[in-house]
Amino acid sequence: MNNTNKTIISLLVANLTATIWFGVKDNDIPQNQNSHGQVSNHQLPELITATVKSELLDTFITHFNAKNYDALYEMFGPTAKAQVDKEVAKKEFIKLTALFHGIKNGTFSFSEFAAQQGNATFYILNYTVKLSEQGDFGVTGDLKITIAIEGDQYQIYGIHLNGRL
Repeated sequence: MNNTNKTIISLLVANLTATIWFGVKDNDIPQNQNSHGQVSNHQLPELITATVKSELLDTFITHFNAKNYDALYEMFGPTAKAQVDKEVAKKEFIKLTALFHGIKNGTFSFSEFAAQQGNATFYILNYTVKLSEQGDFGVTGDLKITIAIEGDQYQIYGIHLNGRL
């Protein structure tokens, strides 16, 4: 074997060894984390309980199925309402109900850290929903509700519904 091959093989072995070492090295994250530690590990604050997640889903399904566009708009927090005109939101909700026709039920799947902006921390709550058979995009979908948490309060910033074919 020539010197070039020996060098390449030894570099590959060193790379493999370093990869394995870093992969099995113990994680040094402390058990008691501050809110920054929770954010970096995608943990929702205690404010967003299972009950809150369930109520958000139930409220959306109820208003969506009733085609109550005013109530859907009222789900948004004050900051979102300041950024989105009620009539524009209503038109978008009308399009969604025309495409999906209704939601039978849903379950919370997982949450994602979205951003940190000033004192507000943004998360996306992901739900799997069963859609009406009359819908144009299959019978299963994904509902994403974006929330902002600031102190001991939260508000809804966005709602997105996507179907799965």
